[in-house]
Amino acid sequence: MTSKFISEKKVGGLLAILFGCISLNEGIQLYPLNKNLLTGDHAFPGFLGILLILFGLSVFFDRKIEEVQPTLPSGRTRLRIILSILILFIYCLFIMVVGYVMSTLIVSITLLKMIGNYRWLFSILLGAAITAFLYYLFIVILKIPFPIGYFTF
Repeated sequence: MTSKFISEKKVGGLLAILFGCISLNEGIQLYPLNKNLLTGDHAFPGFLGILLILFGLSVFFDRKIEEVQPTLPSGRTRLRIILSILILFIYCLFIMVVGYVMSTLIVSITLLKMIGNYRWLFSILLGAAITAFLYYLFIVILKIPFPIGYFTF
């Protein structure tokens, strides 16, 4: 039997608060290098630190204690999880050969079909929409260079 003070929620809350303080400290150290409060290198670590501290406090002081025994997935669910992880590892290698756009399109369609169990037409349309959105966001707006591979877009 475990103590009421030392539970998974308390430890998780304390870890979130600790990482939140570290992130907030990093944001505070980066603040003098910027001109504005909401933009700059300090904004994301500061915002993330505040959120981690708030969520850590809410988890730490949560009074609802559940005693649920976790069960590992089995059967088809386990196969989907393993295949999803395998597909994402293949995606990391595939992106260098085929390029960002085509590999993202293929992987998003595959994951939508496999995990979401959607029809092929819907998976293709949604995968194309996701790929187009990510292309516009990262390549057009943010101008981040991604691997081109065989296909140039």
